[in-house]
Amino acid sequence: MRISAIVVAAAALLVMGSTEPRPVRAGEPASVHAAPAAGPVRLLSYNVEGLPWPLTHGRTEAAAAIAAQLRALHDRGAGPQVVAVQEAFGDAQKAIGRDAGYRYAAFGPAADMPAEAATAPGDIAYLSRASVWRGETEAPREDSGLAVFSDYPILWVRRVPFPRYACAGYDCLANKGMLAVALRVPGRAAPLIVVDTHLNSRTASGVDDMRSFHAYRRQVDALRGFIASLASPTTPLLLAGDFNVGNDDDRQAYLSVALMHGDMMRIAASESACGSGCRQIAPVPGVVRAKTIVASHGAIAADGPASVFGTRDDGTRLSDHIGVMRAFAIAA
Repeated sequence: MRISAIVVAAAALLVMGSTEPRPVRAGEPASVHAAPAAGPVRLLSYNVEGLPWPLTHGRTEAAAAIAAQLRALHDRGAGPQVVAVQEAFGDAQKAIGRDAGYRYAAFGPAADMPAEAATAPGDIAYLSRASVWRGETEAPREDSGLAVFSDYPILWVRRVPFPRYACAGYDCLANKGMLAVALRVPGRAAPLIVVDTHLNSRTASGVDDMRSFHAYRRQVDALRGFIASLASPTTPLLLAGDFNVGNDDDRQAYLSVALMHGDMMRIAASESACGSGCRQIAPVPGVVRAKTIVASHGAIAADGPASVFGTRDDGTRLSDHIGVMRAFAIAA
């Protein structure tokens, strides 16, 4: 999350609550997609750059364009049945699923959802060095920014904020965490689990790399435990999110060892840099040098190549990220 040094402005941002999954009600502006048939599940992971003014501008219009592009994909039979987004802080971003025609939506931890307290000496010492100038001593002003939109019915939702000792710098102004949903997919008795997350930024957090890396490690640890609590080794599970890895060797190594390996998660698609301001699908399968990542777990396999979402006809992007989309076949 790219929160700048304008702490006063950031602290004034609106606090959005959490909404339980629900069908779109009659009278809402968007018609819904037809109920999906059995077959591969397409998942889109997308950071929609939903920070409000003055941290960003033009995001309401961009959210509407994202929803329109998703609806157009569905009209062509190529839309994702599941969309996991990050930075959905504003009303416009939270409405993307509804406006795009998705039947169900779930949102991550609310701003006021309590987080796990520090008990380990190292975590307590970390909190004792919190910076008032970087937003670390403030209660979260924003929710997690996480949302999952689905054509499939949502059977249950679990949302857990990261502990307060697992945030660094301006990122602490949002209650980042983890969102999991269980989806009833046609032709399957057991549900498909989808997890969405957004890990701590590095340079944009406003603190030194050592401090942001401590928070990053603790978030990855929490995510690993969260996934383990949801699924057995054979449970079909898809993980999506903004992992803020980038070109940081320490983050790449820690994420690879802790989470992104064969017996835990298998990377199916990811976003990588291709120059200044350029983003593309990572050309090397399994790469962790990325921000947006889609990974799989259990009895599930990628079906066809990954694709990019969120570019206009002129080649410009609807967000500072690209959306990463891939289809998956689930074993019966």
